[in-house]
This record gives sequence, structure tokens and C-alpha cells, in this order.
Amino acid sequence: MQDHPLLAAARQVLEQNWNGRFTKPAPSLYPHQWNWDAGFIALGNAHHNMDRAMAELRHLFRGQWSNGMLPQIVFGDDPQARYFPGPDFWQTEKAEHAPQGIQTSGISMPPVHGFVLWELYEIAEDKEAARAFLQEMYPKVIALHRYFYDYRDPEEEGLAYIRHPWEGGTDNSPIWDAALARMDTSQLDIPPYERKDLQNPKAAAHRPTQADYDRYVYLVDLFRKNAYDDARIYEQCPFLIQDPLFNGILCWSNEALIKIGDLLGEDISEPMQWHELTIWSMNDKLWDEERGLYNAYDLRQQELIPVYTSSGLMPLCGEVPTQEQAEAMLLTLESGHFGGKRKDIRLCPTYSLQAEDVDFKKYWRGPVWINLNWLLYRGLLRYDMDKVAERVKQDSLALLSEQGFYEYFDPRKEAEGEIGCGTDSFSWSAALCVEWLMR
Repeated sequence: MQDHPLLAAARQVLEQNWNGRFTKPAPSLYPHQWNWDAGFIALGNAHHNMDRAMAELRHLFRGQWSNGMLPQIVFGDDPQARYFPGPDFWQTEKAEHAPQGIQTSGISMPPVHGFVLWELYEIAEDKEAARAFLQEMYPKVIALHRYFYDYRDPEEEGLAYIRHPWEGGTDNSPIWDAALARMDTSQLDIPPYERKDLQNPKAAAHRPTQADYDRYVYLVDLFRKNAYDDARIYEQCPFLIQDPLFNGILCWSNEALIKIGDLLGEDISEPMQWHELTIWSMNDKLWDEERGLYNAYDLRQQELIPVYTSSGLMPLCGEVPTQEQAEAMLLTLESGHFGGKRKDIRLCPTYSLQAEDVDFKKYWRGPVWINLNWLLYRGLLRYDMDKVAERVKQDSLALLSEQGFYEYFDPRKEAEGEIGCGTDSFSWSAALCVEWLMR
């Protein structure tokens, strides 16, 4: 496997995107360090360069806030980096808990770091060094989870809410449409801004719309006006959503923290309580028996958001559903919504193939993303659904081998135009390719 040409190509992408301190998600479009990207990238690097995997996470956690929040972006020190919104727009110096001398964004992302730490430990040949790294990182990840349960779970349900689409990681997902549509841009005070993600005409056509960005910017402006005070933002923010992808990942990382804490001889009662409560609440509140997947919940409207997206399948990775529920989810994956029985579709589209507004080249509105496929693959294996898990893996590797390490992909095998979409030389696509091939 070490001589596999795809493996060599994937490692080359990671090498070229490493800047000596962290790995850029892509050479030009994403010049800083992103939160969950760093976790996936660390997994890929761990198979051949554990020191770099550890350095990746150490650099990310330099930006952790004193209240435990781990920001979506830790900005690099390149003054020429073209990215919006940059540190000047976030104005996190207004935040009481922001780190001194380190520029970050003011929101978070799905907490992959707990399960990534455990995976790194399992991969490591030098268990003594890996254990020392767990000892170093464990309290930081515990603090991150405690932040979500203390500040993002107002009803103490065990379900963390996100307050910006970027926090969910799936920026323009159809899940957010209704909540964003209620924000009337004609009535909002939106500060002036200039997008810098449209410089590549090919990629620009697939990016979120200007109306999306107006609302994204409005929310950031709300946060900075409130000096990133969580209680005040909760009272005012029109976008508060409990997302099954986010909370499913939280479950997997809670489970990993229990294992790590037990290994280190720590008191694990707190992560055990988190884990049990989140699983119970996801099944009680977010599970949709009729549709065979988990829904998001809009806290502002006090209602479920019944949309067929692959996010509703992701709680499999955290072993949230029972075996019976997982079998219902498999039927949903194999239904016409996701094309699991079709030979002309590569799994897994992020949005229902039957939706009137599905767009196979529009970011999170239909394309295949490698990170969600990897999460789905790992989740399916937990329920002994090896055959469909292998298809998810092979579909992913076929896309990477045939098209290259793109940001995302059109799921249709006979699609017109480009199959690989967004930016190329994308780090987590390369990293998870390494992870698949090396395992």
C-alpha cells in the first residue's frame, strides 16, 4: 500500500499545503487553519508523520478561548492572504474570552477533536509519546465540550445549538434555508463587505449566493456588536439550530473522551453524563421514524426541520441510533433520496436527489463531500453494514482517483461538465484518502 500511486498523490497534497505551522485546507481559497479540517488532516498525517499530526492540533488549540470555545478559524500571519471575513471583520478583540495575541474567528465548528485524539492514539506506534499527547490535549477537549454543554444547551437537553451556518460546517445546506429566509435582508443593517471567494470563476459558480452571504455577515455583525457574549447572543440571534451532524459528532467525541479519560485515570463521570444525555435527547427529539433519519431542530421556531440531507444520517458515527433505527437509516440511504441502489450515482449526495432544488455542483446542496462520506463509512461499520460501507469508501476513492483531490464532487457518474468541484488540492480530501488506504 505504501507504493499505491493515489496514496503518494494524497501525501503530496498534504505536504504542499503544510506551511511549517499548520496545513492550509487549500493553497489559495482557504489560506488559514480551519477547525474540523485540522482534525481530519491530523488523521491523514498520523499514518506517516505523527509529529506533524500533533503539531496540527497544537496549533489549532493555541486559538482556544478561555471559556473553552475552539474557533472555526485560527488565522495565519500572511498579510497577503485573501480571505473574507478576516480578523479585522471578526473583531474578536472585543470578546472577554478571546486569546491574547492570536487572531481567530468568533464561532466554532463540529467537535471532531475527541475522536481524532483517540484515533491518533490507536494509530501511534510509540504509545508512550501518544499517551503523553493525550495527557496534554485531554483537558483542552474537555473544556471545549464543557463550553457546548454550558453555553450552547440552554434547556440542558444535551443538545448543543449552532448560531451560524458556518458553525455547522455545511455552510449553505438546505437545512438552514427556512431560518435564513426569515431574516429579511431589506430590513437588516448589513455592514459593507467584499467577498474574496469569487476570484476563481469556476469555483465561484458553486459558492453560496450573495443573499446567503448577506445573512452570514449580518450574524457575524450581531456577534461582534454583543462582544461575543453568549447569553446576549442567545437572546437576540435569529439562527439557533440543533443539528444532527454536529451533535452526532459530539457523541462520538464524548465516547472517545470517556476512553481517553479512563486510560489516563481521570474522573470520567462528566463526559459519561454528557454522552448518555445527548444520545437520549437526539433519539427523543430529533429522530424521525417515518423518514428514517434525524432532523435538525429550530429553537427559534420550536419546530423540526424535515429536510432530507446526509447530515441526518451522520449520527451513525456516534452510535446514536439503535440497531433497528440504523436499519431504517440504511433503507433511507438506499432509497431514491440518496441513490444507494442506483448504479449511476456515487454515494453519498448531501441532499435528496428528489428535491426540486437539488444542485449537484452547488457546495452542500447535492455534491459528495469526502469528509461526510468518511463519517458515514465509519458509522455504517459500527452497525455491521459492511457492504454499503465499502461502497461509500470505493465510490469516494474512485472520485479521488479519477478526478483529483477536489473540495467536493458531482455524484452523477455521467454528469455533464466537471465532476470535481470547488477548489482542488483540498487537504481533507487528501487526508481521508490516506486514512482509507492505510487502514
